[in-house]
Amino acid sequence: MHGFLNTLRVETMKQGLHVMIACPGFTESNIRNTALTADGSQQGSTPLDEKHLMSAEEVARRILRGVEKRRRTLIMTMQGKLTVLLGKFFPRFVDRQAYKLMKKEKNSPLK
Repeated sequence: MHGFLNTLRVETMKQGLHVMIACPGFTESNIRNTALTADGSQQGSTPLDEKHLMSAEEVARRILRGVEKRRRTLIMTMQGKLTVLLGKFFPRFVDRQAYKLMKKEKNSPLK
């Protein structure tokens, strides 16, 4: 997505189109009630403590503010900012950590 959006930004620069990449991180929602696992069954639960996650309303407010300020990239969490920074210098390390986190999820297809 980043490559596509960065290319779109450059190709439409003269038309004045604003393209922002928004990275909200994990967001509090009821998606687990409808999300499906690899075998098609409902996931139903999440390993995340959703009460500490950003609400969808807060994500929307931040995106709106980013659009108003014509931000190029909007990374909304400290974890996201750290991941981007580490990924620039230690990309394989970040890939492995992301894999480990996804593998821990209940019914993960990575097990």
